[in-house]
Amino acid sequence: MRKFRIVFFLLLVTLPGAAQRFPERWFTLNPLFNKPNGKENLGWSVMHSSFGWGEFGAYRIVRDDEHAWIQRLGVFVEFFRVNEHSSFGFVSTIEFIANPQNDIRFNPRAIFWEEGFLFSQKNSGGSYWQAGYMHRCKHDVDNANIQRERSLIYGSIVGKYILPVSFESNSAQALLTLRTDIFTLRQDDRQPENFSSLLPNYKSLFAAAGYLFHVRASSLPPPFGLYGTIWSSLNMYGTKQEIFLGVDNISSVLFQGGIGGGISVEGNARLRIGISYEYSPDTGINPFPEQAHLLALSITITPMNAIW
Repeated sequence: MRKFRIVFFLLLVTLPGAAQRFPERWFTLNPLFNKPNGKENLGWSVMHSSFGWGEFGAYRIVRDDEHAWIQRLGVFVEFFRVNEHSSFGFVSTIEFIANPQNDIRFNPRAIFWEEGFLFSQKNSGGSYWQAGYMHRCKHDVDNANIQRERSLIYGSIVGKYILPVSFESNSAQALLTLRTDIFTLRQDDRQPENFSSLLPNYKSLFAAAGYLFHVRASSLPPPFGLYGTIWSSLNMYGTKQEIFLGVDNISSVLFQGGIGGGISVEGNARLRIGISYEYSPDTGINPFPEQAHLLALSITITPMNAIW
């Protein structure tokens, strides 16, 4: 137990990060954790399972002018599973941001999209690896009213290593996820164009590496539990601005990360009520890159096992 306390502390104090915005940055998705019928799957199974998740929250106390409300929605469709060791499916996630700049203080501002294919494999030692491709883009909402616009594309080849962590006590579980992204399509179109020379610029984004560390604890009387997540990555920018995958020299590394936790209510699904903090050096919303410290209160519904 003492070893895992040290690991958790080191992850916290070395919190790095990235400037790109992944809609699923707070979650680890692994369909092989999910057994829809409560039984082991033998052989091939086509269209084996599907599940979704959703979150709604408010940015309060610590935020910028563009963040007042957040909504995330996601869905996963598992095309096939082989026994309980291999899975292939499609995932799609959106992150919707609203600011308070209208008469009802809920003004739709930006949508971040992510969709792609994911292959998952269980290793003999109980760990997992994943590989896939994720297409991501960001678009403004009703931008004609504000006379500024920023459109982003930042698709990537994704690799992940997922390691369940055991504790001496059965009342707690943990999961460590390591991920690497190699960016392919990269676009950062800004209006007015005089902001195009400002850095960072997604056109020169070419790689990222990071981690997520999740903890669950059943310290409270059922059906209540506790949860916590730390996430972070290092985001690497090059000297070239290209639309497609290219090898480049590192000109800068930006940092972003987050920490959150709260109370969960568990049954056939999991309801989370929590608080989270994250820092971003470039929110990706305005044509002029700007950093933000964001504190959110949110309610999240996820499946019991497939999402941490």
